[in-house]
Amino acid sequence: MIKREVLKAFAFLAVVVIAVGSLAACGTSGSADTVANGTANGDKKPNMAWPEGAKSEYPMLDSALAKAPMEADGGSTFTVEDRKGKVLLLNLWAIWCVPCKVEMPELVKLQDEHRDKGFQVIGLNVGNDDMEPEDFGRMKEFAGTMNLNYELVRINNQTTDDYARVAKFAGVPLSVVVDREGRMRGVFKGASPKEIQKMKETVATLVNE
Repeated sequence: MIKREVLKAFAFLAVVVIAVGSLAACGTSGSADTVANGTANGDKKPNMAWPEGAKSEYPMLDSALAKAPMEADGGSTFTVEDRKGKVLLLNLWAIWCVPCKVEMPELVKLQDEHRDKGFQVIGLNVGNDDMEPEDFGRMKEFAGTMNLNYELVRINNQTTDDYARVAKFAGVPLSVVVDREGRMRGVFKGASPKEIQKMKETVATLVNE
């Protein structure tokens, strides 16, 4: 399980990096590139399921993540597979994560700009200061303070670990963009201007495919 101290260390480093004007993503080697030819940032292809007869160069989202429960306020759950047909931006975040707050206004703009094209931002909360499930009341209050216009859910520690494994990045914010067929089309690490710009360009392309 990814420990709170590790996530916070990456988040703190991201603040320092942004403050001094660097475009590097939160403590990883290299920035996050759009996933192509079954690889992410040149790394060995992670364990992803390919549909029979598929010809796309893009891999399906890892099956563990596609089927992982996301808990909404009120206790109901859904999965990425349940949202097939939409372009999804899956954003891992936490209330204690300062770089997450830096990035959120851009996510709000993306949701506003593309909501009518079948696009949806889903904020996946990774836990509170102790890496326990965050209180939905606090999440709702936080969303009001930040003027968030997209859905916020909770994920468990195993799902957080699975995203870190696929992205090869143990920090937040972390965003994964999935197309209408459930293929992983981009991984974006940290909240640097360069990563945010790449993310915006990727979403703009996918909603018009």
